[in-house]
Amino acid sequence: MISMDENEIGTITAEQFIKQKVTYLKQFDNEPNFDLILDCTKTLLSIEELKSINSLLELKYKTLVLIVSTNEIDALPIEWNVVPSHEEAVDFISFERMQRDLGF
Repeated sequence: MISMDENEIGTITAEQFIKQKVTYLKQFDNEPNFDLILDCTKTLLSIEELKSINSLLELKYKTLVLIVSTNEIDALPIEWNVVPSHEEAVDFISFERMQRDLGF
């Protein structure tokens, strides 16, 4: 299950996603009423898996933020939301929500 914080931000690790991929993809497709932080600091998912998750969330106007180690940030597409820490991921989502609320 996706861990939700008090701000309705979901967080999972790449390892959790790998173990329950089908369940998570169904959940993202059916009910993403939350923005998602995906922690890939220990395991980086494939680009195809990341694109799939991102696409499902974008359809619901939700944000995906990836946490990766600093040496892997440059390996991912520049237009993706990639940060090196959980705190920065939460800050990024908070900023995105403000922009959505303002209509940007």
